[in-house]
Amino acid sequence: MTDMIQQIEQAAREAGEIIRSAHGSDLQIENKEGRVNFVTVYDKRVQEFLVERLRGIVPDAGFLGEENGLDLFRPGDEEGWLFVIDPIDGTTNFIHNMHPYVTSIGLMKDGVPYAGVVYAPVTDQMFSAERGQGAYENGRRIYSSNAPLADSIMLTGSAGFSMEAFRIAQNVTAEFQSRCQGVRTTGSAEYNLCMAASGRCGGYFEMRLGLWDYAAGGLILEEAGGRMTDYYGRPLSWRGPSSVAAVSAGIAAEDALPDTGFWLDQWNGR
Repeated sequence: MTDMIQQIEQAAREAGEIIRSAHGSDLQIENKEGRVNFVTVYDKRVQEFLVERLRGIVPDAGFLGEENGLDLFRPGDEEGWLFVIDPIDGTTNFIHNMHPYVTSIGLMKDGVPYAGVVYAPVTDQMFSAERGQGAYENGRRIYSSNAPLADSIMLTGSAGFSMEAFRIAQNVTAEFQSRCQGVRTTGSAEYNLCMAASGRCGGYFEMRLGLWDYAAGGLILEEAGGRMTDYYGRPLSWRGPSSVAAVSAGIAAEDALPDTGFWLDQWNGR
């Protein structure tokens, strides 16, 4: 593990200390765009801390983050270093003091994921990866499952940004439910990707994620032997919002996923 990854992990741990200090204080909850899309003062505070802290690790890096006006991917972001930050992925869980919620830090190099760190402060789980160097949980090498879909559980999100999307997402969930041992929802995209990377589930599917929702965990999953595409089976562009179908090595080899692109077409009104 390189010194840079260790420094990013330490920054994530320090962010976790800020998050752990939150409960019992005023979270100052606001509702952003969408039906259930919250932000707290701690989302903003942690992102501000991370921008300052990470700038000291990679001084010439740009920043893309969910909060504080850093949420637009610009053409220049495809060049050089770019940190992609979600200060608290799973804010609704955080508001209710319910695990999981994580801090995620992705690092892109010339538009391609180079490193990823995801830290769960409640359980003190540190997931990390560097391109070509494997994936790790608390310093231990991890691998995605070799089990087929029929012997796996899958994770998904609630598509809470609109009721129309929620109803269509339930159809996708039903297709997976009929082919696997069960479908679960945790409320944190990056945590879900790390669960797939560590072999605890067969994968994760979601109709729409921001880049900060998958930049770190996506690389961790791929370094653990998994595969991540959009709902049509196409490689991700790593440029912004996308549908995500992430699967373990066993399910990727089996190639027996439902036609999720069909349901995405229904949502898009095609």
